[in-house]
Amino acid sequence: MVGMVERDVEKNVDVMKKRFSIVGRDQELCQILVAVSKNKHVLLEGPVGVGKTTLALAVANFLNRSVYRVDGDERYTEHKLTGWFDPPRVLSEGYTWEAFIQGPLTQSMLDGGVLFINELNRMPEGAQNVLLPAMDERKIIIPKIGVVEAKPSFVVIATQNPEEFVGTNRLSEALKDRFVWVGLHYQQEDEEEAIVMKETSCCDMELIKLAVKIVRRTRGHQEIRRGSSIRGAIDFIDLLKDQSAVSTPQESVYVNAAITALHNKIEIQARAKKSKEDIIKEIVFCALKETKERRPSELRSEYEGKASSENTSGVFAAVTDGTKFKKASDESVLKHMMNLLAPHDRAISYKSPSQTLGEVADVGLRWPILEAYMSLDENLADAERYRIERIVSRIVALIAASLGEKGTRKHYRKIDSYLPGAEDFDLELTLEETLGKPLSNYEQIAAIHRQPKRLAVSLMLDTSNSMQRSKIITAAIAVAVLAHKLERDYYSVIAFRDEAHILKSTKEPLTMEELVMKILELKTGGLTNIKEGLKKGADELESVKTAGQIGELMGIIVTDGWVTTGGDPREVAGLFPKLNVLQVGIGGGKQESEDLAKDLAKIGHGEYIFIDDFDELPNYIMKVFR
Repeated sequence: MVGMVERDVEKNVDVMKKRFSIVGRDQELCQILVAVSKNKHVLLEGPVGVGKTTLALAVANFLNRSVYRVDGDERYTEHKLTGWFDPPRVLSEGYTWEAFIQGPLTQSMLDGGVLFINELNRMPEGAQNVLLPAMDERKIIIPKIGVVEAKPSFVVIATQNPEEFVGTNRLSEALKDRFVWVGLHYQQEDEEEAIVMKETSCCDMELIKLAVKIVRRTRGHQEIRRGSSIRGAIDFIDLLKDQSAVSTPQESVYVNAAITALHNKIEIQARAKKSKEDIIKEIVFCALKETKERRPSELRSEYEGKASSENTSGVFAAVTDGTKFKKASDESVLKHMMNLLAPHDRAISYKSPSQTLGEVADVGLRWPILEAYMSLDENLADAERYRIERIVSRIVALIAASLGEKGTRKHYRKIDSYLPGAEDFDLELTLEETLGKPLSNYEQIAAIHRQPKRLAVSLMLDTSNSMQRSKIITAAIAVAVLAHKLERDYYSVIAFRDEAHILKSTKEPLTMEELVMKILELKTGGLTNIKEGLKKGADELESVKTAGQIGELMGIIVTDGWVTTGGDPREVAGLFPKLNVLQVGIGGGKQESEDLAKDLAKIGHGEYIFIDDFDELPNYIMKVFR
């Protein structure tokens, strides 16, 4: 019986792939199809451009269920998801079902269809929470109307980018528990080539292979933070295919097409020494050089029947013997890292930088690599250290994304003109404004809009004598956790020893990985000037006091409380509207250090927390906001 079921699923997957022109993805389609056919809610997770939306819609349409699509963003409120009342009808008829405009969640439940939510973790927490009773109890309550129950075939299919991506929220444990999970990664090279051929109708396999090679190289280049999806190869082909059929393009033609196609699809490292244009040019030259070294006859025989050997793009001709390109070797860097990892008894062979960066998503490799980093030679060459620290910063960002959370936000009420999907409207104010007048348009309706308030936080980190090198990684994770939570807020990070230095100012746009790199470069040890650290933190908060809709201003200082220079910090603690003190150990083993830390929290109207185990610092950073 099981074998029959498996054969039926495989047969349906084959039918689906043909019907919707899907390349590869047999296993993922099988997983989704089985789950949805059993009315399990499915969460598809993977980077941009791996086909999450395509697979979700293909399965939903194959099962002949109505699809109601929602594209998640932070402005998508719970009322837009469930529905809202039409004010003119409410004024004339009252709160009736006929006056209620159904949102996609309500529609899909009543219809027994598929609610497809694209980028679920970009939706605000309130909208996410509305899904819980719908997915679990299969019912929701519409205020002033009653209960809406879902038909048996109702199901939710959602997609999300990995949590470390900019602009994403962390899903609550309760919501994740309602989903089954399917992970999607970039496909194999031959499958990506087939996708490009299908999407561009290009028959020139030389050009297709070059395009895919270029895009795949962007995903592992040492100076690129985020590489391109397969869409970059498709755009590259579309820009080139017509002119390549007429003549043999020169190198500059390939370079210009690549820059045009990829410029908006990649993000470079903050410390990249080259511009986007130069990096793309370097990648194109390298790919052209490799293509030249491969004999055309091998290429044609491999794809015989798929493409005509007469339709060549001139890829080989474009690379002349005079092309100058020197590929930087990372062999010494990666070998050094692998040698350091050897004591952990892991069967790790030498890999390229792109493979290594890709594998940091493997949870089992993260801490061994971090431990290896902490034992690095202080005299390591700058270039080699930078490459290793880039890997470490990526790991720290992944760990922080898994630990961090966005949490609830305070909101303020704003009365403004009504827009469809507004959360509510003020009935009394509307009647007052329209008394004796005909209600001719929505602008006469007094709508209530809920806008999130922003936080402003200064984190002050003691990196003096008490901050040993082994603690830097934990400190980096703690700072990254803060950065993850406050991505849409104002925050600053100050490191202090005998002097205080601003690592990130309040309004400075800095990615989590860029900030982590700064933490890793910190010099530790020396005297402790808590007063200057607090003063700079207070100044940073002062700089945003006039910014609109600040919900709370807060300082967080991490220190052992042992002052060795700069004077009594109690004098400046009162500058903070709220100052939380996280004491890590007792400075010098003296009671005075504990007394000082408690006094700072008291003067700053904040909380005092003693942390016995420094490794718990990231968790305590999050507790401050709960």
